Amino acid sequence: MRRTMLLAAAVLLLSGCGIPTTGVIQSGDPATGIQPRALIFFVTDGRVVPVVRELTNPVDVRTAIQLLLAGPDVRDRQLGLTTALTRIPAPTISASGAEVRLQLAAGTGPLSPLATRQLICTAAAARQTEDPDTATTGVTVVVAGPDGRLTQGSSQCSIPRPAAYSTETPAHPPGG
Repeated sequence: MRRTMLLAAAVLLLSGCGIPTTGVIQSGDPATGIQPRALIFFVTDGRVVPVVRELTNPVDVRTAIQLLLAGPDVRDRQLGLTTALTRIPAPTISASGAEVRLQLAAGTGPLSPLATRQLICTAAAARQTEDPDTATTGVTVVVAGPDGRLTQGSSQCSIPRPAAYSTETPAHPPGG
């Protein structure tokens, strides 16, 4: 009986705690979390260097390659960055697990080793972002030329970032 009385008292106290019901209270935008970023590899002094691009959507290999093929923006060029990829149509991209295949379009001429390195490093970095399980296994990228020639590389693109290139640049700079 005493247990029943205590339970009834607890129910009465908790149900009448004096907090009125309310509707939804607006308090601003929802939390956004971490800004998606892509690592794009451009050229300076005969070597590839990474440049960070902030994105509005999660990075995937296709997006990263499109950013790469668009070339360095104004700010990148002011820092001395260039590209070895000029007038190259977007390749057909397929990815499965830790392998990415870039099939170059018919009519694409031979790529220089530096241009191939740009493609491989950019695709590998994007795949590791897209599929975090590949961060431990690494990524293999195969670039297939229209003539059937294959060039293979890995995600071992750990190139020190010079201080001049350590700042982040937006994917689409204001006014650019």
